[in-house]
Amino acid sequence: MFVLHVFASSLAYATAREPDHAHGCTHGSCYPATGDLLVGREKSLKASSTCGSRKKDPYCIVSHLQDEKKCFQCDSRRPYDPVYNTISHRIENVITTFKPHRKKSWWQSENGKPDVFIQLDLEAEFHFTHLIMIFKTFRPAAMVIERSADFGRNWQVYRYFAYDCASVFPGVSKGPLRKVDDVICESRYSDIEPSTEGEAIYRVLDPAIHIEDPYSPNIQNQLKITNLRVNFTKLHTLGDNLLDSRVEIKEKYYYAMYELVVRGNCFCYGHASECAPIDGIKDEEGMVHGRCVCKHNTKGLNCELCDDFHSDMPWRPAEGRNTNACKKCNCNGHSNQCHFDMAVYLATGNAAGGVCDHCLHNTMGRNCEMCKPFYYKDLSRDIRDPGVCTACDCDPDGSLNGGICDGHDEPSLGMIAGQCRCKDHVEGHRCDKCKSGFFGLSAANPRGCQPCQCDPRGTVSESPKCDPVSGDCFCKRLVTGRSCDLCLPEHWALSHDMNGCRDCDCDVGGATDNHCSMENGQCRCRSHMMGRQCTQVESGWYFMALDHYTYEAELAILGQGCSVEQREHQPGRPATWTGTGFAKSHTYWAWAVRVTIIRPGPIPTSKTHTHLTTEYTVFVVLPPPVCMERGVSYTLRFEFSRYLDGNSILILGTTAANILISLIPRYSSLEMFIGGDPASIARKQSYERYRCHEGAKSVTRPQISNVCAKLITSMSAIINHGALPCLCDPQGSVSSVCDTHGGQCRCRPNVIGLRCDQCCCNPTCECNLEGAVTRSCDQLTGQCPCRPGAFGQRCDGCQAGHWGFPNCKRCLCNGHAEECHQRTGACLNCRDNTGGDKCDRCANGYYGNPVLGTGMGNQCRACPCPDGPNSGRHFAASCYQDNRNRQVVCNCNQGYTGSRCEECAPGYYGNPSQPGGRCQPCRCSNNIDMSDLDACDRRTGECKKCLYNTEGPDCGVCKSGYYGDASRRNCRKCTCSFLGTEHTQCTARDECVCQRATGQCQCLPNTIGLTCDHCKPNYWNLASGRGCEACGCDPNNAVNSACNEFTGKCQCRDGFGGKTCTDCQENYWGDPRIQCRVCDCDPRGIETSQCDQKSGHCVCQQGVSGVRCDQCARGFSGQFPNCQPCHQCFGDWDRVVQDLAVRTKTLSERAQEIQTTGLTGAYEKAFRDLEKKLAQAQGIVNARNTTAEAVSSLMELIEDLRYKTYTQTLNVEASNELSALEREAKQLNLTSDQLHRQLDILKNSNFLGAYDSIHSSYNKSRDAERRANQSTTTTPSTVSQSADTRRKTERLISAKKDDFNRKNAANKRALGDLNAKAQTLDMKKINEKVCGTPGDAPCAESLCGGAGCRDDEGNRHCGGLNCNGAVAMADNALERSKHAEKELNKVADAKTKAEEAKSKAQAALDKATNTKNKVERSNNDLRDLIKQIRDFLMQEGADPDSIETVANRVLELSIPASPQQIRHLAEEIKDRVRSLSNVDAILQQTQDDVRKAEQLLQEAKKARNRAEGVKSTAETVKQALEDAKKAQATAEKAIQRARADIGETEARLAQVLNRCVCVVYLCIFVTVIPCLLLIMQSFFSQILDGELMDKYHTVQELVDTKAKTVQEAKKKAERLRDEAKELLKDAQNKLQRLAELEKDYEENQKTLEGKAQQLDGLEDKMKAILNDINKQIQIYNTCQ
Repeated sequence: MFVLHVFASSLAYATAREPDHAHGCTHGSCYPATGDLLVGREKSLKASSTCGSRKKDPYCIVSHLQDEKKCFQCDSRRPYDPVYNTISHRIENVITTFKPHRKKSWWQSENGKPDVFIQLDLEAEFHFTHLIMIFKTFRPAAMVIERSADFGRNWQVYRYFAYDCASVFPGVSKGPLRKVDDVICESRYSDIEPSTEGEAIYRVLDPAIHIEDPYSPNIQNQLKITNLRVNFTKLHTLGDNLLDSRVEIKEKYYYAMYELVVRGNCFCYGHASECAPIDGIKDEEGMVHGRCVCKHNTKGLNCELCDDFHSDMPWRPAEGRNTNACKKCNCNGHSNQCHFDMAVYLATGNAAGGVCDHCLHNTMGRNCEMCKPFYYKDLSRDIRDPGVCTACDCDPDGSLNGGICDGHDEPSLGMIAGQCRCKDHVEGHRCDKCKSGFFGLSAANPRGCQPCQCDPRGTVSESPKCDPVSGDCFCKRLVTGRSCDLCLPEHWALSHDMNGCRDCDCDVGGATDNHCSMENGQCRCRSHMMGRQCTQVESGWYFMALDHYTYEAELAILGQGCSVEQREHQPGRPATWTGTGFAKSHTYWAWAVRVTIIRPGPIPTSKTHTHLTTEYTVFVVLPPPVCMERGVSYTLRFEFSRYLDGNSILILGTTAANILISLIPRYSSLEMFIGGDPASIARKQSYERYRCHEGAKSVTRPQISNVCAKLITSMSAIINHGALPCLCDPQGSVSSVCDTHGGQCRCRPNVIGLRCDQCCCNPTCECNLEGAVTRSCDQLTGQCPCRPGAFGQRCDGCQAGHWGFPNCKRCLCNGHAEECHQRTGACLNCRDNTGGDKCDRCANGYYGNPVLGTGMGNQCRACPCPDGPNSGRHFAASCYQDNRNRQVVCNCNQGYTGSRCEECAPGYYGNPSQPGGRCQPCRCSNNIDMSDLDACDRRTGECKKCLYNTEGPDCGVCKSGYYGDASRRNCRKCTCSFLGTEHTQCTARDECVCQRATGQCQCLPNTIGLTCDHCKPNYWNLASGRGCEACGCDPNNAVNSACNEFTGKCQCRDGFGGKTCTDCQENYWGDPRIQCRVCDCDPRGIETSQCDQKSGHCVCQQGVSGVRCDQCARGFSGQFPNCQPCHQCFGDWDRVVQDLAVRTKTLSERAQEIQTTGLTGAYEKAFRDLEKKLAQAQGIVNARNTTAEAVSSLMELIEDLRYKTYTQTLNVEASNELSALEREAKQLNLTSDQLHRQLDILKNSNFLGAYDSIHSSYNKSRDAERRANQSTTTTPSTVSQSADTRRKTERLISAKKDDFNRKNAANKRALGDLNAKAQTLDMKKINEKVCGTPGDAPCAESLCGGAGCRDDEGNRHCGGLNCNGAVAMADNALERSKHAEKELNKVADAKTKAEEAKSKAQAALDKATNTKNKVERSNNDLRDLIKQIRDFLMQEGADPDSIETVANRVLELSIPASPQQIRHLAEEIKDRVRSLSNVDAILQQTQDDVRKAEQLLQEAKKARNRAEGVKSTAETVKQALEDAKKAQATAEKAIQRARADIGETEARLAQVLNRCVCVVYLCIFVTVIPCLLLIMQSFFSQILDGELMDKYHTVQELVDTKAKTVQEAKKKAERLRDEAKELLKDAQNKLQRLAELEKDYEENQKTLEGKAQQLDGLEDKMKAILNDINKQIQIYNTCQ
């Protein structure tokens, strides 16, 4: 009975959460009946262990240990049979059967096996509600219930059960449950007691947890299973198995179960109320089937799919009263298949998601509502008509997409159903023809037709551009080609002219033919001809004149009686001869001439004789034309005969005549004149008309006409096949270019000839008057006699090393240069690192005093800043040596500082101390203080102190809260609106962060603007601080979707009003979608003119009522609108009466209900429900085979009946209370009647009070009437005074009206003029002058500000960086003055430091001078000492006693230095000598440089010769000049390198001399000859390692011992003397060699300088030639 109670409670809980099934599946979700899922599924239930499955297994029962028989056999190889096989304990025995032998069959596992599971595999998804297990033995000490919802692929734990959860399932919570899906460990079903018939129950939905929505996916998923598994993991034992491991001990420990109940129903998601067997599953009584009988247009084993053609809504489980039925698709009759698309469903606002499949009748679309491509919708047919889609009629070649037309009408998109969409260049209804200007309709062309390729210049403008089919263009008269883009032959210049092209008009002689280039009209010219028409010659070429072949008689072989008379041209007078003069003979008045033309060779010579007699000069033209062959030299013989009379002839050769012979071409034989064409005829006529041939017969060349010049030019080109070369003599001509007409070259003075190749008879010397003694010169050499000091062939300059012509003086260059400027005396090419006009100062990068006589040590030395020039570590522009302290002071380059420029200045970074290191400007975007030492890192350049509101490693961005361009110093503070900006971006109301480049603030939703200061279009309410809200204007009733940004009020159309235009307009009411009516309110009784928008009731004043506010309200009396409040007693009584009326009405309604239904009518429904439930309970009791489900239902009905009975008891009590209320109501009715009667008595009896009230009111009314009458009748009264005032005012108005109107009009005109002037005022120029920027630029974009502009801090903004206005210039001037003041202070400090350094340097200089003097004195003393010692040793009479005395004197001398100091000095000398080991190599390298310079000079000479040899062309001259310049530059570089090497060598030699002085000075201190010899030997042999000290100790030992004889000491001294002599001789030889090398080097240097001077002269000459060439080029370029 206990188990049944638990079972019934669980069922009651489960069914309490199921919906009411009374309505079935029609009105909501429905669920099949719940049952035992094990019934009928014996084969689906399995156990991992069963006793006796392979053989008989013995087992014992713990509870039978006291019985006689306590052990039994288990044989499960055959099924259980109550008669024949009662010892079978298979798993199917646990299924509930309600049979009598229920406790005689059970399932039992193998002995001693702890890990066993039971698993139920279902054929479909089921709802699982709870599990009940009744055990025969101990319940498991630990077990786990698991489930799978995907047929065993994944398992999830429902619940853990364990006697000791902490040890068996560590980490699993022990509860309590908080959610239905919590996984916990429970201990109440795992105790060792009872030993038999102990149960374990698991409910999926715990009753203790309240479930708000039993249809939620989480709850449904918790109930859904396909597999259920119970894992037994631990056995309960008595502990003896731990002490004894025999098999018999395990025989009493196993799992055994009487009954297993798995409650549930088939899982249909609320879409089925019953289930049917699945195919292949046998139907048994009481079996819960797995295939749902689906409703709500669903299908599937579990109704998990929508039915076919019902996919318009997504499938969802049914929930409560919502069926969530699948919706049929709408395919407009063109399809019977569809599918659901979630994207479509979301796009339609969750309205429909069905997409039709396989649309018929040429339709397509989600609902088959559109026509397929190439079809359009016929608007005359219904959408469901099979013929609604009609085929398009479009030409596929000219239509887009192969002929697709508009499928439907869409006016907003310009779509018309059936309209063809033509390609770009196609038109027509069917898109079947090309547009104007196009041709060749083709489907392959994406634009349909090709554009006409017609050149507009060559196309006739009035006609169509081209043929629409072929594309041929219509050309002008002189144009041809398919595209009219070509000129006809002999034409060019395609243009918009009427004919299209122009004639080539090529020169008949200069061009080979009349064809020219169509683009530029260039004719095909003959050799050396140029110009478009070939009418010009190239530079250096010319056209011959008609008398080109002129031969001078004075140049011929003269016969007897003839002589040459030279004639000089007189300036300003025309010449009457040609050449140099005349061939003169005796003059006679009559003579005859015979001309013979002789041709060499075997061909017979043709002779022509002409005999003429004349008195004057005769021009003779040979009667027959003479043809001469090219390349053949002819001889012309002229013979003159003198006549005595007309019949006598004198002797030949005795003539007297002036002869000029010219060969003139015969024009009548040229093709250009006899071609027969009109042009040839016209040329011949012009030639003859202008008598072009006459000019060739005169000695004086007359000015020929342009016509003749052009014809003669053409004749010259034809005869010579082009132009003739000028061939001007380069020495006699000014230029290589000659006159283009005739070929006359421009000759130098006293030079004549066509080619300037002859000297005139009397050349002038051109001696300089200031420098020459006389004007005459040597006839052979041309040398003028020069005055003292003058130099040159014309005595016009000074000789080398002098200047100041004509009073030449020697150049003063302090020995550092040989030449100076001829005019200024400034020295040229200063050596020895010197510069200046007199080489009297050191060059940049060097210091010292190079003036002669200042001593050898004052040569220019490299500035140690920190190293010298060309070292790669020289960072100073110059340096100088302080006169006082002799310290070198560097003038550092920009960016460097320090005493040796070894550090970077403020604003710069780098590591100049490293090789190749340098200082660079800090890359801080110009946003640091360049004078601040800490503004940037001195090593890395990282910016440390960014200014102007910038930050970053390079100060390249505006800092947080600022925006702009950091590189332009215009970072401005973010001015974000606090109301429209995201609050996370603002730390305070005025402190917000914006985008650093643009200043854009991060706006709240629907807020825009750079500063987020206004709403997006169609949004308002920025002041909310949460972003702008949508206006929400009614799209049909509002003018537009915009509203007032501050109030949200929309702009409504006529007839509409309200904030969003969804109401009627002001003073109207009603539904604006139907009709708006005017508010019909009486204006006398309303508070406002607007009535109620819904009902139209007017808003009445106090005391007024009615829909129109046109009557007195309750509690007021009188005639509207004069409503007076009733007496105060009315209010008191009225409240009582109204309260009674309400109560009476309520009781009356209740009484009518009781009268209609009776006293029991109100409870009839409850009685019917009770009867129905009692009938159900009776049926369950009477049933014989009552199931557990029926019992559970019975218990529920009993509980319900008990509740209903209790309710009816309450209803009876309520009925009694109702009766009492009815009695009270009757009493109230009586009381109400009494009160009404008393009120009537009061109204009738209290007339005195009413009279007093009326009388008082009457008196007040009379008093008011009297005062009103007085105001109108008395004089003066208020009314009369008001009337007088009104009349005065009217008179004043009438009097002043005209004047007022005139002034008003004048003021308006003046105001208009001022407004116009204000409009024309332009602040641009003022802003440009003051602030430096155009005034029309907005303040936000203007970097220089302007009028009305303010910066980020709110200050006025005018001027700034890179602004050119007055403000910016003033600011710059102020900044510069401040900077200058700082710099002056720095200069003063530097001056002070320089003075200090100067004093220190002077002191050092003085000390060095003293040291130098000491060294010189020591040297002299040393020489004297050596001489004395040498003389003493060389004396023959030097006896041993004398030598011993000298040695003793030497030993008595004290050495001022210790051996350690001497050793240190020796090491230092040795290192210095080693450093000089490459002197020979340096000199050898210098000699190589000298040889290279000489080679370069030779190349320069060759370049000069080449330049002089190719003067004929300007291009060659220019190239030679470039070569000369390059050679000169290379030579100068070599000279500079040689000078540097000489300086370095001299420095090395100075170091050698200084070190020699140091060595001698050391020997003076030692004052011992052996030491001196040893040190000299060590120095010149470069082997000082230890020998000095060894020799010193040896000498000391010799003196100390005094044991050796004087002879040995003498021999030792002599040997040492010989060694010293050899060493001295070797040193002298090396010094002599160095001196010779230095002398050779100086000679080479002088040679180089001489070559450089020659190069300078060559360059000047080439420049002069180039200038002349350029002048000639300019002259010929301007010639026409």
